[in-house]
Amino acid sequence: MSTTLLNLADAYESEARRMWISQRDRWALRDSASLFRRMVCNRKTADPSKLELDLSMLLDVAERWCRQHGYRAVVGHGGYILQRGDEPAIVARFGDTLLWNGQRITVEANH
Repeated sequence: MSTTLLNLADAYESEARRMWISQRDRWALRDSASLFRRMVCNRKTADPSKLELDLSMLLDVAERWCRQHGYRAVVGHGGYILQRGDEPAIVARFGDTLLWNGQRITVEANH
């Protein structure tokens, strides 16, 4: 289902780029595409013990998941930097999976 929603979002965004569409319709198509992407991302965050980072994920989704576990997350080129308090920073790249063991987040590299 996630792939279907992402394909639908891509189709809506493609349609929104057409020249003969009114601005109001263009906004509606882009808003719908954004909603489909958010639905996919929210489904990925449903598991509080793990989160797979990928390029289709909306930026605030991973940040919110990390914040719920007491971490601050900043997105940068190629991935995220996570930190909690004075602990050393954790670097996670797109494609990695964040794992929560009830105490801390660790990164499982999926490369």
